[in-house]
Amino acid sequence: MRFHSFIIAFLMFTLVACSSQTAVGDCPPCPTCNPEKPTETPVTESAPALVNTPTLASRAPLAGATPMPDGYNPLTGQIVNDLAVLKRRPLVVKISNESPEVRPQSGLSFADHVWEYQMEGFEQTRYTAIYYSRAPERAGSVRSVRMIDVEHLVPMYDGLLVYSGCSIGMCYRLSITPWFDRAFRETLEKDFLVRMPDFPRPGTNRYHTLFSVPDAVWEEADARGVNQAPVIIRSLVFGSDLPENGISTTDFVIDYPGLGPLHHWQYVYDTQRWYSFTEDQRMRDDEAPDIDMLTNKQIAFDNIVLIYAEHYLADFIEDEPNQLASVGINLQGHGDAVLMRDGKRYNCRWIREGSEEMIALVDFDNNPIPLKPGTVWFNIFSSNMYQPEVSFSSR
Repeated sequence: MRFHSFIIAFLMFTLVACSSQTAVGDCPPCPTCNPEKPTETPVTESAPALVNTPTLASRAPLAGATPMPDGYNPLTGQIVNDLAVLKRRPLVVKISNESPEVRPQSGLSFADHVWEYQMEGFEQTRYTAIYYSRAPERAGSVRSVRMIDVEHLVPMYDGLLVYSGCSIGMCYRLSITPWFDRAFRETLEKDFLVRMPDFPRPGTNRYHTLFSVPDAVWEEADARGVNQAPVIIRSLVFGSDLPENGISTTDFVIDYPGLGPLHHWQYVYDTQRWYSFTEDQRMRDDEAPDIDMLTNKQIAFDNIVLIYAEHYLADFIEDEPNQLASVGINLQGHGDAVLMRDGKRYNCRWIREGSEEMIALVDFDNNPIPLKPGTVWFNIFSSNMYQPEVSFSSR
């Protein structure tokens, strides 16, 4: 849905002022390249209605709430070869998803976690990539900070924020955080963020040519004295054994409102991973595989987590030309979620009780839901306004 009208934006903005205080070179795997996949008649269904369950205030401590064993990455549940990587802070890097001009992005496939979320006016999405156990040569293109980063993701990962800039209202909120010395933006004197005018292709608008250099960010963090090991209060729960009651699902589509874009995830049996495709409504492009420019392979993750959370419009304008308010997301408390792993779908709940806690997944009896050891992509949806259309299918 588009809302470029000043009148609509003004009404929305007025409404929020009254209510926001209460809101908290290999061929990539594909059907053609993988003929061994099952070929049953597709079954498609819409996302289930949100489930209202009792408040979980009296829950018992979660399994996995204590730190992972030595040598394991708490973000993936996998052992690391170099223990030194666990002694540095995770990088929280803003990455653009604006249009085909920024695709293919660089370095997304190296991230332990990626968060995809709706931005101002609910017009389009953006990514925040978390780099901890692995570091790409570069990551980007890098874009500006949003409320989800300041209010939730940097505290959640105890991380270093890497961004291109911010609006006036957003810069103020960033400046009063207790971790402002862990924010890294472009400067002429340092090379942890660099301009690459011909990436991902010659003639790219300068707006999209900023890339982070992860190793250089960590070096600068060392120089500032802010690169200590993170304090991750709760780790996600991982397990190789499949949880019970999974629903066979090989494809699901998330059609975000406005310019989207439409995001399609497809499970590939040969590799046991989920592969990413995008259909861009801004440029009217057909669906295409999402490629990481650094590897020339399709972006794939081991787990996809769908998070339903309350959204609200903030009390400041993010997009000045179109008078669109910044979008806030409440990622504290609990809400509905869906875990996608191993070609199965699990309806569940998310919980996050403290501002510095890692998000957790539980079933409706409050038992931890284990993710597959590996990488995690989080798709966040609004549960109360301008919701995307989500559909699941099995081949």
